[in-house]
Amino acid sequence: MSAPSPPDKHDEPLRQSLDDAQFAIVVLVVTSVTLIIFVLMVTLWMS
Repeated sequence: MSAPSPPDKHDEPLRQSLDDAQFAIVVLVVTSVTLIIFVLMVTLWMS
């Protein structure tokens, strides 16, 4: 009976790490797009 417990406990950290990875990717994409737009706006404003 104790054999199925470790895979169940192992699935939850894996899912949490995948959710954390997706969240980190979303934050990175949003930050990158915001930075690119900011640089483009400043470049166009300076020219």
